[in-house]
Amino acid sequence: MKKFDKKSAGTLERLRLRSGIYASAVTVLVVVLAVLLNLIVRAVPTKYTEFDLSEAGLYTLSGSSKDIAHALTQDVTIYYLAETGSEDAIITKLLDRYASESSHIKWETKDPAVYPTFAAQYGVQSAENGSLILVSGEKSAVLAASDLYDYDYSDYYTTGSYSVTFGGENKLTAAIYRITSGEELHAYYTTNHGEQRLTDTLTDALEGQNLSVSPLDLLTDTIPDDCDLLIINDPQQDVASAGGLVDEMSALRAYLKNGGHLMLTTDSYYSTPNLDALMAEFGLTRTPGLVVEGDSGHYLNGYPYYLLPDYATDTESGTLDGIDTSRRVLLQMAQGITITETEGIASEALLVSTESSYSKAAGYEMTTAEQEDGDPDGPFALAAYASDNSTGAEVIWVNCGNMDNETVYQTVPGNVTFLQGCAASLAGQEGTTLVESKALEAAPITISGHTAAVLGLVFVLILPAAVLAVGAVVVLLRRRR
Repeated sequence: MKKFDKKSAGTLERLRLRSGIYASAVTVLVVVLAVLLNLIVRAVPTKYTEFDLSEAGLYTLSGSSKDIAHALTQDVTIYYLAETGSEDAIITKLLDRYASESSHIKWETKDPAVYPTFAAQYGVQSAENGSLILVSGEKSAVLAASDLYDYDYSDYYTTGSYSVTFGGENKLTAAIYRITSGEELHAYYTTNHGEQRLTDTLTDALEGQNLSVSPLDLLTDTIPDDCDLLIINDPQQDVASAGGLVDEMSALRAYLKNGGHLMLTTDSYYSTPNLDALMAEFGLTRTPGLVVEGDSGHYLNGYPYYLLPDYATDTESGTLDGIDTSRRVLLQMAQGITITETEGIASEALLVSTESSYSKAAGYEMTTAEQEDGDPDGPFALAAYASDNSTGAEVIWVNCGNMDNETVYQTVPGNVTFLQGCAASLAGQEGTTLVESKALEAAPITISGHTAAVLGLVFVLILPAAVLAVGAVVVLLRRRR
């Protein structure tokens, strides 16, 4: 029997010890590297580490939101009022996106149960759970939780269901712009001429642009000194001239002479010769009739007078610079605008019909939409901009009365984007804050009855029969072997 070597045993023990130390060191190193890697990844903005796979892009900021975030020069802190454990993942991920776009944006959660009086310092006595408070310097804005989601019950009585879209990004971006864009600007819209009331959608869009919106009766009030934008929206009666009890036209001319800004929408159904004369001073006049589009790609639902115009190209005023021109605009029963070169006036088209369009000289009295003798050929300007080089006055004229229409906005959101952009440009602002609401659910797939029958035949009869046939062939081949 071989004698046990104590020296060899000691060597073996040392090898085991070294191996254990090496394994422990490697384990510690791996753990340290994993922790460091995790810290590095967490330090990287979420826009580089998380990917939005939702169909509507719920967790992706729009171009408008990014532009406003990138332009920030002052800090914005967003407080999310939510009970611990009941935070809305859509909100928290969206706030992460904002913070990753700008070092000036930070956010934190405040549990109302832990901080019951926190919201009171910002003038909110009973903030909803899930609300947001934005603070920048001395300015603040509160977004109620119920305002972050939009509910559409229009189909509830026919289908028993309703749709929910997320409008939080639109509200957040508008609030950030409001509290950081400096002094609030003022827009006034005229009343007492049968004007179409500004829709809530357009009013919200203008207020999100840091434009306060107030009514103005020219029969009893003068145009305020702080009027940055005057809106006349589809009047049914004309503005009174010197022959009336109140000379409203003189007030308008004085306002523009002092460098005022006017946004006008009109309908050719109503006669407004005084307003027409005012526009003529800027080289803009009505083209007789109603514009009919001959290009099927530029009108809606088979109605050639439901126009989908193009945005003008090579504009110099900058009016279209802040507008998303990828969004179509719908003009129903619109009239053309003739632009005449006028000394001291710079003018240009903003929306135009195609060369296939023509104007029905009979207007609302037309009996056919087909072009007849005397119907002039297009293209036509449907919205135009003009400015007076000597006074600095600016006007935008949209010769369509129902462009500001809630029903239209549901299918063609470009209308409110265009009007908001025009208002912002006239008020001296750059860019717009409008962001479309995003669907929380994927849109259902709709197929015709014929397609459904074909698919049913394929999946119920043809495919099962094919599988059985293949199986029978395989069985026969195996038996022959």
